Amino acid sequence: MKKIIPLLLLVFFACKKTDNPVVAIQLSDMRVKVGNSWSYVVTNYPATETDTAVYKLTGSFVPFVGNNVMFNTQTSIKGIAVDSGLLELSDSSISYVAYNGVQTYAGSGLFDGWQLMFPLSSTSSYTVNGANFKVIASGQNLTVAGNNYTNVYTLLRSSITPNGTVYDTLLIAPHVGILKWHGFPLVSYHLQ
Repeated sequence: MKKIIPLLLLVFFACKKTDNPVVAIQLSDMRVKVGNSWSYVVTNYPATETDTAVYKLTGSFVPFVGNNVMFNTQTSIKGIAVDSGLLELSDSSISYVAYNGVQTYAGSGLFDGWQLMFPLSSTSSYTVNGANFKVIASGQNLTVAGNNYTNVYTLLRSSITPNGTVYDTLLIAPHVGILKWHGFPLVSYHLQ
């Protein structure tokens, strides 16, 4: 009997369900500060070479109208600036805008047109400027470019274009930011 009781306790604790509730991502979970940078593996277009693109917040300012804070962004490859744009931070959202219009190849408009509305929950769905954004997975534990991340959210964007509807996805993790977009995985980051 003495051997059965420890065995029963072991079975009980081994079978006990561990609850890992999905935690909503708050705006305060996002690290938006001048000097922060994220490095992504990108594929040059139309060639098939891969490079590392560094997306960096280089400065900030407050526009004359509204309370939003604007951050200047620069994307560089091999130390050469290939794109610039803005990241707009409001009380409840982060918007990514490139100066060269919407393009989806290396160094051209990384994250262009994405607007993240917070808090992000497993049921988040919203429309901005004609594009629909929806959380399609949440609370994921994922490995991206050899690094492990927890509570990862997957967002789907659908946009209407003259050639039909275009879909793309974005992975985002609290305290790190965008982990992957359009096949471009995060390989390293530097946060102030």
